[in-house]
Amino acid sequence: MANKETLEKNFISAVIYLNSAENKQELSEFLDKVLDNLQEHFLQFELICVDDASPAEYLKCVKDCKSKYEQVSVAILHMSHYQGMEVAMNAGRDLAIGDFVMEFDECCYNFDDSMIERVYAECLKDFDIVCCADKTKNKKSSQVFYGLFNRFSGMEYKLQSDNFRIISRRGINRIQSLNRTIPYRKALYANCGLKMKVLEYEPIRKCSYRYDKKAKKNRRTLAVDSLLLFTDVGYRIAAWMAGLMAAVMVFSAIYALVIYLSGIAIVGWTTTVLFLSFAFFGLFVILSIVIKYLSLLLNLTFKRQRYLFSGIEKL
Repeated sequence: MANKETLEKNFISAVIYLNSAENKQELSEFLDKVLDNLQEHFLQFELICVDDASPAEYLKCVKDCKSKYEQVSVAILHMSHYQGMEVAMNAGRDLAIGDFVMEFDECCYNFDDSMIERVYAECLKDFDIVCCADKTKNKKSSQVFYGLFNRFSGMEYKLQSDNFRIISRRGINRIQSLNRTIPYRKALYANCGLKMKVLEYEPIRKCSYRYDKKAKKNRRTLAVDSLLLFTDVGYRIAAWMAGLMAAVMVFSAIYALVIYLSGIAIVGWTTTVLFLSFAFFGLFVILSIVIKYLSLLLNLTFKRQRYLFSGIEKL
């Protein structure tokens, strides 16, 4: 234990999403290492564990961890039902009272012990949001998503997969003043007008992540919603389909005119069916995009409750 005089005096809140742990042992090791690290560098801190329909053994793991760190303030935020990582972590961040909030989206301690201190030090310098990213964590699906997002969003800061981040209280206040509903945290963090930095590291071990069917579906929905909300991908697809349909229509009109003027008797059943099939396909694509936009706007504008939780358990 470090001397209290040398510890940082700022209050730190660590928000952890329990569902991302691969198993109970992985979660237990992660909690121990995070708490050991925080005790080593900070005088005051709290741990908020977000229970988003997590397995019962994960909750027992948190309680067992509390028994080893009796002086640490630990709370479990129980969501009323599974709502996905973004919504659940928003709830955890709103509960946090720290001067700086650390968001651990994934329960995987594959970084050096100095990384937590480094991101905090960067946040003290001139940055309100500092992310910690694994250099090797780059799945194909993530590459496609972030490639599209960064290309069509026009944001100053480029997004990438990261493990955890630290946000100053000023950054949190700015985010909450911009949007009542926060559909995708990383996009708002990168576009809130405050300085952001990403620190990359070489992983010291390989991690596996727990994504069940609900989590995978939630991630796919989040990816589509984020691309529509924060980029112009939807508009570009609709414009491209409309242009292609117009080109096919012009070609069909010219083709019909040439056939008519040439006096050629030709059965056009196949051509007509193909044209109509393509036209209706394009129309439905455009309508689907429009309906999706309307659904997003409806949820963001009229949805009064950002998240639902059943209770807060102080340990």
